[in-house]
Amino acid sequence: MSRKPRICFSGAIYHVISRGNYRKDLFHDPGSGEAFERSLFEAAESCNWLLHGFMVMSNHYHAVIETPEANLSKGMQWLQGTFANRFNRFRGEYGHVFQGRFKSPLVERGEPLRRVVDYVHLNPVRAGLLSVEDLRNYRPGSYSWFWNEPLPPRLVRAGFLEPLNLPDSLDGMRAYEKWLKTRADVGAEEEEKLREELEDCWILGSEDYRRSVQEKFDGDERSLSGGGAEVRKWKETKWEKLIREELRILKKKEHDIPASPKLADWKIAISRRLRAETSAGNGWIAKRLHMGHPSNVSRYQRCMPKSKV
Repeated sequence: MSRKPRICFSGAIYHVISRGNYRKDLFHDPGSGEAFERSLFEAAESCNWLLHGFMVMSNHYHAVIETPEANLSKGMQWLQGTFANRFNRFRGEYGHVFQGRFKSPLVERGEPLRRVVDYVHLNPVRAGLLSVEDLRNYRPGSYSWFWNEPLPPRLVRAGFLEPLNLPDSLDGMRAYEKWLKTRADVGAEEEEKLREELEDCWILGSEDYRRSVQEKFDGDERSLSGGGAEVRKWKETKWEKLIREELRILKKKEHDIPASPKLADWKIAISRRLRAETSAGNGWIAKRLHMGHPSNVSRYQRCMPKSKV
């Protein structure tokens, strides 16, 4: 079965994360990280991507990618496939290079984008490989490239400098370096919270941004059936919105769901709407509405049982 699309639209920005298969060290061999870096620049040029930042570690990489043409999946297929072929040919190996599907949570412009780029740039610092002062010499990664004037094609730094009111220039980078030093001093607890937020969320941004993204795809959920974790979380957000709307219409409260019979007629009415308007499965619906076995959801899709309160 073919994989379904991710959430893609023109101008979207993603925090892309991908790891080596079985977490093996993909970029440990001399030149392998630089080879991936070249492949990334090739993909950006071919797909008209903008790179707000990237960092290659020993067994994974981060990239902050903007897609003016809504083509993340197509470009990532080329990028990871091309690098995998080159890697296997160089090592004389076969098989998968990357671990499953890459993650690609959406990122809002402004402060959220700045936070993500900070996180990406500080990866080798927080791994204990070097200090912020030495980060300019770290390769492969975008930080050293941002000190070039003019910038290499496809690299953009205004997105993370402007939220700090810094100019898009070397002076701005010098001030940004001082800023990164303050971020590197963040305690372990706050660092772990930030890591979980950036790596586990499906979208990083304000509530207005979340709503705007959801509105883009309202009515188009079934075309995004399947996909990665970010699609799943987006769909569940929409399903929850529908349940809250129905509860309001039916004059019910959240606590009425577990307190009412499994086959209460109003629960079945909500389940029928979920099945008709969304891709929510019987298992999710049965668990969320406390309806018992998932077969109870499908059993009454066409006819209602005798009325239950």
